[in-house]
Amino acid sequence: MIYALENVECLWPKLDRAYQFDDTTKRSEACEISHPKASYEINIILNEEQAKDLAAKMRSEFTAKRQDNWADWDVKSLSDVFEKDETGHYRAKIHKKAYNDPTSKPKQYMLDGSPAAADFQLTSGSKIHIQFLIKPWQYAKKVGVGLRPTVIMVVELAERTSAGGGNPFAHKAVGGNPFGLSDQATPSAPPPTSDIDDEIPF
Repeated sequence: MIYALENVECLWPKLDRAYQFDDTTKRSEACEISHPKASYEINIILNEEQAKDLAAKMRSEFTAKRQDNWADWDVKSLSDVFEKDETGHYRAKIHKKAYNDPTSKPKQYMLDGSPAAADFQLTSGSKIHIQFLIKPWQYAKKVGVGLRPTVIMVVELAERTSAGGGNPFAHKAVGGNPFGLSDQATPSAPPPTSDIDDEIPF
């Protein structure tokens, strides 16, 4: 399933080239796409309505693609799917392995629709439109639902800083349909309620 969001804030993008997490340095390091751990990654901030819609689509896609020998995707709340901060916002990790495939790199575009330079480095805190694949998986008797980035468009490029400050979840994101694809799911926000919690509306 293809899913898209508009005007979301991104965090810690690693899209200019492949990266791998180095267990020795405890940080992500640039690497060749042939590295077995090479991947592309970006995090996005979601408000509660967006998180509920995305989690429900992830559950629906898992149910549709689940095979007979798969275990159940055992999640009971939004906090089991996304990291939640004290302001009630959620952070979704969107990650894709390179698999030594030069076409695996997500496409990036500038606001005028032109392709970003091959070495373009998106900055943390930027506003983007993003399209990604919701992909259920099963491996070694474990199951999950991955979010794999495919297309990013830069809406507002944040200034690069040497160190982050303040709460990175401070801004609310706005859902939408930036790509006009017939097979994507576009989030819709339910009316606000006073007793809303983080239960997934499956």
